[in-house]
Amino acid sequence: MQDNKLIKALVLNAQLGNNSAFEQLYQITIEPIYALILRLTGDPSFAEILTKKVYVNSWQKISKKDEFISILSWLKKNAVETVLAEQSVGKKQTGVMDVKIFENNPLEKYIQDLEFRNKLVYVLHDVENISFEEISKFTGISNDEIKSLLVNARENLINLTEE
Repeated sequence: MQDNKLIKALVLNAQLGNNSAFEQLYQITIEPIYALILRLTGDPSFAEILTKKVYVNSWQKISKKDEFISILSWLKKNAVETVLAEQSVGKKQTGVMDVKIFENNPLEKYIQDLEFRNKLVYVLHDVENISFEEISKFTGISNDEIKSLLVNARENLINLTEE
């Protein structure tokens, strides 16, 4: 999805150092970015911390944002990189979901029961509608492995929902 004229203007102003333009971008994009991070971490308070980190890092890197990628796609990429970086240094174990967060959507609990890499690929592809190529760029996982992980995730979800 491409940015509309307002979003493009806000991005341009933010790239020029306008704090209030970036604040408006934050307000427009916070919900989907937090939801993505929450799905990947399974922990609301840790997701809040990482979401703040994503926006601080994004503010610092906004001047380097490619004009051909939408702001939401760019922020999602930054969010995935942040979650992966936190996981690689072992700062927080992901996957301990507070079930009450998604009690209106039982599939969310089953997603949290997936192994992290399966969950990562499933959420990025099937929930966020991100292409295999983009997922590969975000994560460094090959397209073939992404496809394999996605099949595993879907099979595991089917098995979990049948229990």
